[in-house]
Amino acid sequence: MPHTKIAALCGLALIAFSGNFATPASADEFPYSFDNCGSEVTIKAAPKRILLVNNSVLGTLISLDALDLLVGRTAEPVEGVYVDEVVEQFKTIPLLSKSRNSTGGSVISFETILATKPDLVLAPENAADRELLAKSGIPLYSPPAYCTDKSTSPQGRANFDFVYDELLAFGQAIGRADLAKDKVAELKASVQAQAPAKPGVNGTAVALYASAGGKVLYPYGARSMVTPVFEAAGLTNVYGETDERVFEGNVEDLIAKDPETIVMLYSFGAPEESTKTLKMIPALAGLQAVRNDRVIAFPFAYTDPPTPMSVKGVSVLLDMLKELQ
Repeated sequence: MPHTKIAALCGLALIAFSGNFATPASADEFPYSFDNCGSEVTIKAAPKRILLVNNSVLGTLISLDALDLLVGRTAEPVEGVYVDEVVEQFKTIPLLSKSRNSTGGSVISFETILATKPDLVLAPENAADRELLAKSGIPLYSPPAYCTDKSTSPQGRANFDFVYDELLAFGQAIGRADLAKDKVAELKASVQAQAPAKPGVNGTAVALYASAGGKVLYPYGARSMVTPVFEAAGLTNVYGETDERVFEGNVEDLIAKDPETIVMLYSFGAPEESTKTLKMIPALAGLQAVRNDRVIAFPFAYTDPPTPMSVKGVSVLLDMLKELQ
């Protein structure tokens, strides 16, 4: 949703959660220190009580068999994205907040976070106070794609290496480095198997996220996982040369680009709500994607931040494109 460096440290392993990762230290080496969004974070022991704000890194937790470590959550799983077994297990975890901001992100109070007694909080930087948590001895990990300071987020054009690197680093952080390595090997094989015979074979496309009421549309550019997911599905992102992950869109510019397919991203609610939002903007009625009924509602979980779900998103998107033909 619209919301690096390596050093030596005595007695601690230091690695950057930034898109350019060092080789992980030996498995289960704690204390473990890393740079996250420009802040040094130390995890003293393998986490046993993790609080998840939003579902941004849920795919990573699932891949590392770490749902059993969760003691609280702030969002429901998007319907149809996760297997029933995962959904059932996830729903047994206490739901601590139902409040959302204008772009769909969770809102949770500091007091509620403290009450769960977490030893690690997973949240976007704008959803939890890093300094206050640190004073209470609680480390915060924010997906690098969601760092408030964009200079500390992964730089350059996104690719599936972002997924592999983050999975390896996060596996190290929670003491499951070996499992992370195995999962990365599986993901690489999956990406290779899904590669389209011809780049751009399915035409041009744009990925949009709409704020509440459709007042603002956010396109996704080169730094977003939208771009490599599109490419693997044979689509060309019309904003693939824009050096941003996400930005406030300009209706006139979108009309000029006139993508053949529109992918409406959504993070909660019914899929059709996201496509209805698009139709609330009369100026976009003339786009060829709208005229030809090539508008897809696509779960946000299959894009950003980089997680194993980004890889799964390729096959899901390919299936949706086939249904349009």
